[in-house]
Amino acid sequence: MRITSLLSVTSAGLGTALATPRNLRVRDVSVLGTGCPYGSADVKVDPSNTALDIRLSEYVVRSGPNTMAADWRKNCKLTLNLEYDAGFQFSTLSTSVKGFAYIPSGAQGQCQNTVDFTGSSSQANYGITLKGSYDGPFSLSANPDIVTWSPCGGSTAILNVNTQCWISPTEKKAIIDVDRISSKLTVRVDLQWRNC
Repeated sequence: MRITSLLSVTSAGLGTALATPRNLRVRDVSVLGTGCPYGSADVKVDPSNTALDIRLSEYVVRSGPNTMAADWRKNCKLTLNLEYDAGFQFSTLSTSVKGFAYIPSGAQGQCQNTVDFTGSSSQANYGITLKGSYDGPFSLSANPDIVTWSPCGGSTAILNVNTQCWISPTEKKAIIDVDRISSKLTVRVDLQWRNC
């Protein structure tokens, strides 16, 4: 897994006057899940420093004959430890998933990105649906059901992003897979900042 540090963040947000911390860096990243075996996850920071790109090279969800329950659903949990200037907090604006899918008529694929902060009781959930019949590359985005912010009063936060995809019904042959051109399934998380 490759970890790319963030050096600065461009402001983005809602409503009030916006501010941007001068310093932001990734202290540590860990990845765990059935959709991201060791060495198959790559984390990059967008050049604007307002988005995280999680690229998964072995994320494949399958259903149909000769598949098992472990094939029908996959997940990948990214734990990202961020350090930044005191006096700021951030939240996620939106998430998107980009990959390849074959979903026959009468079936559907579902991807859900759940974002939370370690120590917080609230989560932001982003649901993305792929309805059959569908065959080809896809890029779908979602806004959160609620907005959750990192805690104030410190200079670090641990952001957890859990991506889950599944197919139903499982009897029909279907697949959610990596993009054929990039050979990755990409999850993008957009960030916004504000003063505490």
